[in-house]
Amino acid sequence: MSHQAQPSEAYERPPNKRLSRAFSPVTKQAWNFVQATVLQNPYIPLTPYPKQAAFLGLPTKEAFYGGASFGGKSYALLMAALQFVQVPGYSALLLRKTFADLAQPKALMSIAQEWLSPFLDKGVSWNVQQHRWTFPSGAMVTFGYLDGPMDKYRYQGSGYQYIGWDELTQFDESDYRYLFGWLRKTQGVDIPLRMRAAGNPGGKGHDWVKRRFIDDKSRIFVPARLEDNLSADKKSYEQSLNELDPVTHRQLRWGDWQIRPSGNLFKREWFPIVETSTVRSVCCRFWDLAVTEGGGDWTVGALISRDSDGLFAV
Repeated sequence: MSHQAQPSEAYERPPNKRLSRAFSPVTKQAWNFVQATVLQNPYIPLTPYPKQAAFLGLPTKEAFYGGASFGGKSYALLMAALQFVQVPGYSALLLRKTFADLAQPKALMSIAQEWLSPFLDKGVSWNVQQHRWTFPSGAMVTFGYLDGPMDKYRYQGSGYQYIGWDELTQFDESDYRYLFGWLRKTQGVDIPLRMRAAGNPGGKGHDWVKRRFIDDKSRIFVPARLEDNLSADKKSYEQSLNELDPVTHRQLRWGDWQIRPSGNLFKREWFPIVETSTVRSVCCRFWDLAVTEGGGDWTVGALISRDSDGLFAV
């Protein structure tokens, strides 16, 4: 099949030979998979960039893409959602934290409108109330959100073969893990089950995302930076990023998962370091056992002493 929709000028199609170099002989099967499900897919009007293609060719159930900003995350997630829309019974779900996030310009739902609107008179339909595209095969791609603690139950009882999370660090870990319960298929359906996510360092979910995908080497993380987006105006975006504070700049420009903002309660420079403390009048030890459900931080203990003059030592 040939591509029937034209790519936007802002996302120019690179030569395919650049893609083939992204796959070693060991991943020849993955390259063939991308050719069949992306390059020959009439509903995907763009050729993925090498990092995106590597992400789209993964055989694993779970994978995380991105790190730095402007690395092509939303496009990669939408391409992945559309890979099997010509297979009857296929169902995909794409998630953002809020509905407003979904509907913003160049966000998931607006990109899908740009790509799929040319097929509205060719058997493809859009349900405004359900935020769902339906294809001639009967396959469906639905857009959803998880803004509140009860929103995840909206998807209870459904069955998806693909669930994509855009800006994963905005979500709670409990929401992410709960949706695995609805990643399923019936026997005889030749579609892989895929949980895919993308995001940047920072946000309320930084710690659990870092622990799950960056620190745990058993899961797949495909890092992407500004340099991996071959159509980006890098110079102008660099100028924009330079206006950020140093921590956010490193997170968004370089995908730095280690750097963190300083605490708000205590400053390191307030406390002089001594070899041996002479403060011994009253001592107290406290343990934070870190038993937060679904994860939490490390167990921490602190021994604090106070003398009669009100001087403390930690």
